[in-house]
Amino acid sequence: MQLSQDITLLADIINYSLKGLTGALGRGQGITKYMQPVSFHVREGDTIQDFVSSLVATRLLEKGDVIVIPSKVTAIMENRLVYGLTIENYASCVKDIEYARKYLKMADKKPLTHRDLIGLDKIDPKRKLGSRYPEDPNLSAHKIAKNTKKQSGFEIDVVISDSDSGGKRGIELIGCPTIIATPIGATGGLRFFYCMRLALAAEMTWNNEKDIPVLLVKPYQEYRLRERMGELRYSGFLNADKEDDVITNLRK
Repeated sequence: MQLSQDITLLADIINYSLKGLTGALGRGQGITKYMQPVSFHVREGDTIQDFVSSLVATRLLEKGDVIVIPSKVTAIMENRLVYGLTIENYASCVKDIEYARKYLKMADKKPLTHRDLIGLDKIDPKRKLGSRYPEDPNLSAHKIAKNTKKQSGFEIDVVISDSDSGGKRGIELIGCPTIIATPIGATGGLRFFYCMRLALAAEMTWNNEKDIPVLLVKPYQEYRLRERMGELRYSGFLNADKEDDVITNLRK
């Protein structure tokens, strides 16, 4: 029996996503062998360095760990804040970029993009405060990993996940359907499908806890000796067409 490329791709997406779900339920193996939620309160004005200092201070990190961080938390640390976003105008802003550009102001003064509309998120409606995606999620992940190694000496990988996306949004963001959550950025030591697996595991864990912007993942021993750990993957968002993984092999 010969299956189409699309069916084979969908099977891989479901396979790795279900492994992430299994890990979140405490039955993980391999890259998601053991996971621990870590509680942080990230405030306006906090930087990546502040965040990493708090993470290192927990003394939970080891070489080969992975941390998964929501895109909103990364956006706050990078001042990707949006002013003027309210409950009333949110629906119009995410549908019409010209409307959004008219009513919203960017804290970093950089242009609002079509992709940003997918990531618009309310932080404090009373203050009309929101956030958008990190400008370069792969670079953001690398900066966090690099700062962690500098402060702790440990090489780790980092995944930045959009918790409010999946399915069609996955295609729009990273060129591939996703389930429940979409990894939009990651460092170089993780396979593309592992990023999906970790993003879903994090989302299912966060849904059962409060005030936990970080999932600490401790892989099985053989997965701790990864190549390119913490390195810059490539600039921009994760992109299925740039990945030397199952997707690329299917399209050859």
